[in-house]
Amino acid sequence: MHFLAPTPSFSTPSINPTPAAPSFPSHKPPSTNPVMAPHAAVLLSLLALVFAAPLAVRAADTHLHFFLHDQVSGSNPTAVQIIKGPATSSSAFPGVDFGDTTVIDDALTETPSATSAAVGRAQGYYMLSSQSGAVLMMCVNLLLTTGDYNGSTLAVVGRDDIMADTRELSVVGGTGKFRMASGYVLWRTNSSSGPDVTAELDVYVADGTTTIAADAPVSPIDGGGGGSAGTGGGASGKSSSGAAALRRALPYGWANEVVAAVLVALAGCVW
Repeated sequence: MHFLAPTPSFSTPSINPTPAAPSFPSHKPPSTNPVMAPHAAVLLSLLALVFAAPLAVRAADTHLHFFLHDQVSGSNPTAVQIIKGPATSSSAFPGVDFGDTTVIDDALTETPSATSAAVGRAQGYYMLSSQSGAVLMMCVNLLLTTGDYNGSTLAVVGRDDIMADTRELSVVGGTGKFRMASGYVLWRTNSSSGPDVTAELDVYVADGTTTIAADAPVSPIDGGGGGSAGTGGGASGKSSSGAAALRRALPYGWANEVVAAVLVALAGCVW
């Protein structure tokens, strides 16, 4: 008996010369909200409008004008020396030395007359801060005691070259109706009698939400005439209290608030 071994069968494998490209999940761009584009355009337009508007148009400034009486002599002085600097051969004036410091509580009045209506006090100190000239470092609070600004103060700091016709000092802050104020003071010597001096002050102030108007008077340091309010210096008229009436541009603060509200609303819709 013969057994025949089964003949093995072989199948030829199919060969694909071109391998199939791997498949990846498709990523489609997210659908675009058709409302977003117009809102974004409006939003950008409003932002451009707000930031392009000139500050001077939205500005409002306050001008105050009065006279300061620095009384050193007499039985009731308003200026008292508290520190005496060492005498040197380079002193600007005899008896006046570098480091001399005087504390003041000077009267502020409507006119150059010391007996005219009082509008406030100038309280602080000044010191001789130059070794080669009559230059004072001023640090004074102007306290207003009449009118709409009764109880409000302005903080004034700066360099007072007493030999110059007009000096410019900085308003660096305030309280009451002048909270967060900034601005400048044009300071002039009106008259003097021995050590006693009457100074004329033109104060230009902007509160925390406004800026100084572009056409506000400037001092000779900036190339301006530096004229006083009564001599064509460009300042506004004085009020009966001596603190000049407000000279204000159009109050655009409310418009800025409306624009800000619209921007917030549009941002919520877009994003």
